[in-house]
This record gives sequence, C-alpha cells and structure tokens, in this order.
Amino acid sequence: MLLVIRRKPEAAAMVKWALRIASAEATSTKEGGKGGKLHILWLESGREHLTESDLEWEQWGAGLLDKDAEWDVISDALAESGDLEVKLCRAHTKSRHLTTLSVERKLSPSLLIVGRHVSEKNESNAGKLAQELLDQAHSNVLVLRLASLLADEAMPRGILVPCAGGKHSRFALQLSSKIAGREATAFYVHADTDTLATEVGYESLRRTLQRAKVASDDISQKVAISSSVSEAIAEELHTGDYGLLLIGNTDAGTLRRKLFGTVPEKLIQGEDGMSIGVIRAARPVGHRLRERFETSLSLTVPQLDRDERIQLFTEIEGKARWSFDFAALMILATAIAGLGLLADSAAVVIGAMLVAPLMTPLLGGGLAVVQGNLPLWKQSQKAVLLGFFSALFIGLILGFIARALGLSLTGELLARGEPTPLDLGVAFISGIAASYCLARPSLSSALAGVAIAAALVPPIATTGICLALGEHAVARGAGLLFGTNVVAIVLGSGMNFFLAGIRGKKSSEHLWARRLIIILTLVCAGLFVPLASVLLSKLSRSAPIERELANALDRDQYRVISVKTIKQLQGENYLEIHLEGPAFPDAEVTSALRDAVEKRHPQGVEIRIRMTFLKKVTSRGLNS
Repeated sequence: MLLVIRRKPEAAAMVKWALRIASAEATSTKEGGKGGKLHILWLESGREHLTESDLEWEQWGAGLLDKDAEWDVISDALAESGDLEVKLCRAHTKSRHLTTLSVERKLSPSLLIVGRHVSEKNESNAGKLAQELLDQAHSNVLVLRLASLLADEAMPRGILVPCAGGKHSRFALQLSSKIAGREATAFYVHADTDTLATEVGYESLRRTLQRAKVASDDISQKVAISSSVSEAIAEELHTGDYGLLLIGNTDAGTLRRKLFGTVPEKLIQGEDGMSIGVIRAARPVGHRLRERFETSLSLTVPQLDRDERIQLFTEIEGKARWSFDFAALMILATAIAGLGLLADSAAVVIGAMLVAPLMTPLLGGGLAVVQGNLPLWKQSQKAVLLGFFSALFIGLILGFIARALGLSLTGELLARGEPTPLDLGVAFISGIAASYCLARPSLSSALAGVAIAAALVPPIATTGICLALGEHAVARGAGLLFGTNVVAIVLGSGMNFFLAGIRGKKSSEHLWARRLIIILTLVCAGLFVPLASVLLSKLSRSAPIERELANALDRDQYRVISVKTIKQLQGENYLEIHLEGPAFPDAEVTSALRDAVEKRHPQGVEIRIRMTFLKKVTSRGLNS
C-alpha cells in the first residue's frame, strides 16, 4: 500500500487512515503471521523531477527520528502500526504527480491513498495531484477529503457506501467490509414507484453485494426510498454514526464535484464535517497496454507539436464546413466530372477530382472521432451530406441531358459501377496519406495526388447520370463506391491523427466517438462482402472467356487486351473484344472467336471487335 502526503496538517490523520486500511488488508490476506507493508511518500517542493530510482526509503523505527526529526509529526500515529512493515521517504520534486506515478509503477501497491483537504479550492498544481493520480495511476486509488485533521481525535469507524452498481462501487464495498465489517453500511436508494419499492431495493442491493463478492453477513445493508439520491444520502449521514462517506468513482465529472457535490455543504464543513473518500478500482490490463502502446508511438512516430496542431485544427475547421464557396466548387467539380464521364475522358475526370473540396470534411470527421469533438463531427458531416446531394442533383441533370441526346454508357461510367476490395484499400490508404499531408504543411503539395487517388465526386456523378439513364445496377455500384470511400477515408485519417499524437481531453465524454469508431469499422467490414463478390464475379466472368479467346487465336499474330460486356440504353448489350495485332482478323480468326464466345454464351450475344494495330519494325543496325 502507498500513502502520499503533501501537507503537514493532514499527515497524522492520513497515516491513521492508511494504517487502518493496511491492517485490514493484512488481516484478510495474512499468511504465516506476517503483517502487510505500507510505504509513505512525503512530497515537498523541489527543483527537479525525481524517479523511483532517485528516492531513498527508510525503515520506520525510533532511530529514524534521530536522522530526520520532521517525521515526528506522524510518530504518534505510527506507534499503532503493530506488525506492519512501514517504510518512509521524503521527496523534494517539482513534478509531484510524475514522481508519485514513478513510485506507483515500481511498487504496484494494492491501494494508492492521497489526500485532498477541504481548504483546497483552487486549481494550483498541488490541488491537481489527486485528480491526476485518479486519472493516470494503474493501481486502486483512494482520494480522501478529511473533515478533521486532529491527530489525537478518535477515528469514527462507521462507513457509508452508496451502491451505484459499477465496478468502482463494488470495490468500495469490498474495502469498507474489510475495514469496518458490520460497521460499514451498503446503502441503496430506490425511487418510490410502488408498494414493493423497498423489497425491490433490497433485492437490487443483494445482487450488488453478490457481484462484489461481499457476504451479506460481512456488511450492514440499508435501503432508502427517495426520488433524490443526494437527499437520501444526506439524511442517512445526519441520522447515522458515520465517520466516512466512501463513493465509487463514476468516471463522470470532476473530483471536486464528487468530493463536494454529493452531499449538502453543511455536512462537510465545520466541526461536525463528514470525511469523504472517492475510490477507483485498478485500471484494466487493456488500459495499461493502450498506455504502453501510446508511449511507444510517441517514441517512434513523429508527433505533431503545438504549432502544427493549431494550424491543423484551424485548417480543418475552416474548410470542413458548408459554405457558398464549398457548394460552388462541388457543383463545378461534379459538372466537370459528369462531362468527362460522358465523353469517356479519363483526363477530364482527373481534373474534376482536383477541384472537388470533399476530402477536407472527411478528414475533419477523422479528427473529430479521435478528439471526441462532436461539434466538428456535425459540421463535417453536414458538409459531406449537402455536398453529396448537390453533386447528385447535378449528375441527374447531366444524365437527363445525355438521355435526350441518345448517349449511352461509357467505359468511364462502367468502371465506377463495379467497386472491389481494391477500391476500399485505396480509400483507406488515401485517408492516411491525405491526413498526413494536411498535418504537415511542408507536404501539402502532395494533397493533389491524394485527391486523384481517392475519387469522391466521380462516383456521385456516375450515380446521378446512371439513375437518369435507367442503369440502376451501375448507379448502385457507384453509390457503393462512394460510401466505401467515405467510411475508409474517415477511418484512415482518424488512425493517422491518433498515431500523430492527437487525443481528446480525458475529462470529456468520448463514448459516442468510441461507438462510432466501432460502427464504422463494422460497416467497413460489412462492405467488404459485396465488394469481394463483385471482384469474384468479374474474375469468373472475364478470365475464362479471355482464356478461351487466347487459345483460339494465333498468339504470334494477335493478343487479347480485354473483354467487356457493354450495356446500351437502347438496344441489346454486346460483348466487346479488344485485340492487338497487325491487321483486322480475317474470316477464319473471326469464326474462331465466335466459336469460343459461344462456349460461354450459348444463348448467343452480339460481338464487336476493337483493334489496336501493331506493326513490328526491325532496325538494320549501323554495321549492316
């Protein structure tokens, strides 16, 4: 067990509580007649940061007072240590919480006890120690706010433990039953809902004790019927003989609210004030592994400094919002992309990708889930949704114009109608690359290349155009491609921001962000199924017929470049065979091609041959 003392007035009373707890722990786990151990760390101001290896621990005994007379302030309290092994250390350090954490990591105590006196109503560094240890220590932590600090005052034995049902509340029950036995009371407040409210309350309390593995004979139990938990606790404290109110940490709100906001002010002030303790169970193994992982990241991955973070937040918050400029760029980018798709021009489509502003809101979404920044998430997703619908509207207009002109599907439109897991991988890596470039101004020139790699506007334009043309299968595939890109980019950018050292405030609520990350990950995994089926379908549809055609041709003369099924708005679909050779195939080669196709399409299909002419020219050489 480790006791941390910061103030001389609280020292004796804190030691008495620590001895009481340590003795109770030793009694419950005693083997072979040996007592427990108590380490007392006295922190004072200093000029340097100390680690556990810099500290010298002294065994408690009469000779210690001769070496350091200042320990006399707790000598009377330590006289009751019995067979406990007590070691003491005085540390002069400027980083009190870091020094304490270093000791805690080394000793791995069963419980870390630190005080916070009622007079500490400021937010000085000393006042923050209890909160910092409650947030960062791995071990069980007990923060005590003692109402009376008189060393010779008899210590009240009664302990009241409100039962909230969480793991911290269960740990409070376990500890209080060891310390005070039947003088500890498990207290449960139930709403006055019906005539059986009391019986229901006792049943709930029984289940809580069962989960805490505390026998009902080892602790007193009491149920109060009230609509206000704080008022019920205050009334019980006023009528009962209690010296300590022990509250299980709820991970919500500040330590000040837990210590001073649970009961009315009059019960914690003055001569009859109530001592209050906030207790938190040890961090789970997963939390420790995550902390070690984050530490290793900070040592291996370059972390963003303060100025880079300010610039990043300003850049994203300024551009990841719906505005007139954003809408104008979305409309223009969609118009360019749509015309390029209908003209079957890859160069024009690439130009549209450079104009589109949709990448920044997606990066804002990744930053928001890492920070737990709900306003930024709402702002970014508003820009994404309105940008999507405005682009879809422009795509529909272009599609109806194309239909009126009798235009059909092009290769560029078809290419976005069958997304595969490869597109998912491209989008995820693009999210990482884009966030990496945006976070480091010296690499901002690479953002253009990332925008080309992660196509966002062309799939939306394809969806609108194909809906207008009646090509619902292609529209469905293009919509799936856009959704895949959105989810993968948000996850990829969020992962990169996390690796770069961006975190949210520990005191803020991040539950929605954690749940959203899980949902996005599950959606990403779910999207893999239809994407994989499309890839397998393409492989099963194209690879066999390409092999059949290659076998039917004279490979010295012709080579199969591709085989595509072209869907027309008007008329039947046809099979396009792209060949490379010296001349257009004669009747014999054409007949061989037709026979090979009929093996895969017994029902018959129109065949169209596209040729890329190839002529071999042999150099005579300079010496010929």
